[in-house]
Amino acid sequence: MNLVEIIKFFENKYPKDLAYEWDNVGIQVGTLNIPAKKILVTLDVTKEVVKEAIDKKVNMILSHHPLLFNPLDKIIFDTPRGWIIKNLIKHNITVYSAHTNYDLAEGGMNDEFARILGLKNPSLLDQVDEIGRYGDIEPMMLEDFVSFIKDKLNLDTVKVIGKTNKEITRVGVSGGSGSKHIHQAKLRGCDVYLTGDVTYHTALDAPGLGITVIDIGHHAEKIFIDAVIRELSSEFNDIEFVKSEINTNPYQDY
Repeated sequence: MNLVEIIKFFENKYPKDLAYEWDNVGIQVGTLNIPAKKILVTLDVTKEVVKEAIDKKVNMILSHHPLLFNPLDKIIFDTPRGWIIKNLIKHNITVYSAHTNYDLAEGGMNDEFARILGLKNPSLLDQVDEIGRYGDIEPMMLEDFVSFIKDKLNLDTVKVIGKTNKEITRVGVSGGSGSKHIHQAKLRGCDVYLTGDVTYHTALDAPGLGITVIDIGHHAEKIFIDAVIRELSSEFNDIEFVKSEINTNPYQDY
């Protein structure tokens, strides 16, 4: 079996044409015309992840965030990106990324967030951008809800914006950088909205809107790894899918 057969299955569920115009999804480096034996699944492609892929002798790295967002006009081996590309080619490792197409597709990132958080009857949050989910939960106070999401999403810290002494019954969530969808969360009657990379000015607006926002960080999308391994392993039981052990979160809590 070649990598192309795995990607054909994957793209049937998460079509590349769903991705936003500014995004760069699909094959990043290498070829799909090689035997599929071992695939490393990761959130990001960093130098440490590539070293891990070389050590584990994988054929492909399947990532959520693309290695290449913009066209390169030069590849310098002494730079981190150049080192990565050189060693991927040297070790015949293909890189394939599924980013906003995975976010937007049914059964993708935001449905996985909804499943983990236990949202009842999750629905589309933003009908214009066709992203995000919202749904109801068993009522709990915000303090308990924060502990709940930290446990469910395996997060050390979160940033809370807005009123904290409140009961939570309806939750909105959008993976990645979802500041722009806060108004949709308010329109849907959400008591709290979860997303990553909340901008300063959005944070200033949140209290006035009467909605509490929790910045869970972009790295919360690491749920991609287990979800993809679970899905592909059930379809291709003769292929070894490996979970990356590298923590690619660039932020550290002190």
